Amino acid sequence: MQEHDLWNHNNYAIPPGNLALLEACIRELMPWELWVKRDNMLGYRFQEESEKGMTFFQGSEPAGLLAKSLDRLRKQHPDLEAALTGMEHLAADHNDHNGFIVKSLEEWESRLAGFERAAREHPEWRLTVVSVLRPGDDAALTKRLYQAWLRIGLLGPVRNTFEMQCLNPMAASAA
Repeated sequence: MQEHDLWNHNNYAIPPGNLALLEACIRELMPWELWVKRDNMLGYRFQEESEKGMTFFQGSEPAGLLAKSLDRLRKQHPDLEAALTGMEHLAADHNDHNGFIVKSLEEWESRLAGFERAAREHPEWRLTVVSVLRPGDDAALTKRLYQAWLRIGLLGPVRNTFEMQCLNPMAASAA
């Protein structure tokens, strides 16, 4: 019996012109299965049972207009620039993000290295490794997790960060 809500998908409204680049980015960086592809939507599932985890990216004119407007207005309004810059530099665990966990430390390290490489090789994807915390680091939030916050700027100016986690194989179970 399910004793709590089970999150099963996320949906992102993104600038429509970013869908093709985002598809290329995800194809290279994430082992997600492209399950739905339409002119204005990409849908990925994480497991064979789609009810156990999916994410959708939908091209949205208002999302594109928001991104363009914020980019223009932040140059004209110092307070807006300060707010958005502050959000971009906010501690990763305090900023909007969605988290996922990978099955092994080797996979976590490999995917992190791939993200760092892609950030250098594909500036058009606007990738940023926001923060990386390993058990034992002074700033580590827990001894149980490896954590990396990964930003995909193609998603727009907000809600564009994922936390990739891995259980520390040397830590005791939380159970």
